[in-house]
Amino acid sequence: MQLIWLRNDLRLHDQPAFRIAKARQEPLAVVFILPGHWLQTDRQGLDRLGAAKARFLRQSLDDLDAQLQRSGLGLTVLSGDPVALLRRWHRQSAFHLITQAAQAPEEGAWLRALADAGISIETVENQTLFDSEQIAPLLAGWPKSFTAFRHRVESGLEPRVPRAPESLSAAPAEPPFDAAVRWPGGSDTEEGRSQFRGGERAGLERLDDYLWRRRALDHYRDSRNQLIGRDFASQLSPWLAWGCLSVREVWHQIRRYEARYGEDEQRYWLRFELLWREFFHCSMRHYGRLLFRRDGLAARPLPETRFQASYWHAWCQGRTGVPMVDAGLRELTATGYCSNRLRQNLASYLIHQLGLDWRLGARFFERHLIDFDVASNQGNWAYIAGAGQDPRQGRRFDLNWQLRRYDPALMHIRHWLPELADIDIESIIAHQSGRRLLSCYPAPVVSVPEGG
Repeated sequence: MQLIWLRNDLRLHDQPAFRIAKARQEPLAVVFILPGHWLQTDRQGLDRLGAAKARFLRQSLDDLDAQLQRSGLGLTVLSGDPVALLRRWHRQSAFHLITQAAQAPEEGAWLRALADAGISIETVENQTLFDSEQIAPLLAGWPKSFTAFRHRVESGLEPRVPRAPESLSAAPAEPPFDAAVRWPGGSDTEEGRSQFRGGERAGLERLDDYLWRRRALDHYRDSRNQLIGRDFASQLSPWLAWGCLSVREVWHQIRRYEARYGEDEQRYWLRFELLWREFFHCSMRHYGRLLFRRDGLAARPLPETRFQASYWHAWCQGRTGVPMVDAGLRELTATGYCSNRLRQNLASYLIHQLGLDWRLGARFFERHLIDFDVASNQGNWAYIAGAGQDPRQGRRFDLNWQLRRYDPALMHIRHWLPELADIDIESIIAHQSGRRLLSCYPAPVVSVPEGG
């Protein structure tokens, strides 16, 4: 018997695990395990699976199950300790395990524990642009910066061309026990205010719509930092994060688009951002748990932080009194998504104005983001804090300048903070900076002076 254990590779296209299983011609079970500790809270009351994230994941699993059912297989969804569940299954019915390579130290520990239990394991690369043979030399001579990484990649590496979905014919195998999932956040049919629906088919539809029907790639570099709208960015990240969409498929579709319409900086820039994603994934492989320490990779210790509960709760609830921050946090908690530019500003405010540990913000994002990707999330937070692979000691954003630049008409603020619908931008900036407070909005817990 063989078992495919899916984690964040919830798709059939460009899926080497199914190709391996087809070649082995043995009875097959396909399983997803929701780790039980994702539902446990830490000292700040954060678990790892907020309502929007849970909803997107459940939709993704349902979509994959429906597709597998057509081949007579189906998807088994369990909840609990992955190592304990798979050991138990193996004791009752031995199997050969096919699963994706570890993306983070936690997953690496799972795979080592399973191997120590005598389980035969075969791993595939399903979250990265490059396969294991291409990644190995990159890790062996790991570059000191993203720029050096990009130059090495662009001087000769190209992701392999993804394969079409396999036609599956293996006999199904059932688990010898039940470990039912109790999903948080209410019904999976409650869409909330999110525009995203989970699943491979929805991800491929978004890619086709963005790239080929709307041709929005033609303005990607210029529009990617906007805060609101349908096509200012590709918004493929939720499907990439859960592996509903292959990053290699996205890369090669961009290549085909460039071949048809010509190469320019606008069209190249989405591939540039995919290289940033790859850099974070490889960096996680190289540095491991170092990236979860407060000082991370910093050449010298970061400034001391002190936990202030009032600051932390104000930030989490989107009630900091800084409209740009509050609007971003309210969007994030309501939908599980906000623009990359807003994420950078939310992080900068928490780290540099509130003086809180950047890892608290990273955990908050982990709970809420429907596109949570441990490597990208940790890498981006460390980048703002000065704990990442960046020659500069942190990135402090001037939120007043950012508001003027990226939301000059206040479209985002007025959408998420309707109580400010009649307030002009200069009055909001005067409020954020503490110069002249608005009577209709709470005072900033920490103001944002002009210039940062």
